[in-house]
Amino acid sequence: MKAKQEGVMLLEAMIALLIFAVGVLAVIGMQARSIGQTMDARYRVDAAFLANQILAQMWADRANLASYACNPCTSGNSYPPLQAWVKQIQNTTSQSAYLPGVTDSANQPVIVINSGNQVTVTLNWKSPQGGGIHNYTTMAQING
Repeated sequence: MKAKQEGVMLLEAMIALLIFAVGVLAVIGMQARSIGQTMDARYRVDAAFLANQILAQMWADRANLASYACNPCTSGNSYPPLQAWVKQIQNTTSQSAYLPGVTDSANQPVIVINSGNQVTVTLNWKSPQGGGIHNYTTMAQING
């Protein structure tokens, strides 16, 4: 009877190691996914910050509201506050408020001003982790 049971303990230990290794790999995979999701959330927060920043600038400079309209907005815009805002977005050395891939021609920001001073700001970016082009759009009514 003893001869038939030899190696059972070794087999159990190997199965336990296999289960443990699969568990560790699953935790590593979840951690990598979590880091990617955190970076995506940071880009969304940065986009919201940048959109609100230009809206605040437009609100303070209501007399020149029409000067902010651009489709697409590039660093070559003639209105200095808008030009500075676009350069801030495209500054790849900045650690704050930077959107990756925004310098690509398809990803440049757009500001539309409709009649009645309704402003729509759209920011596009391409995440380094992949997943295509992301965007953030906000609308505001600027009166006064």
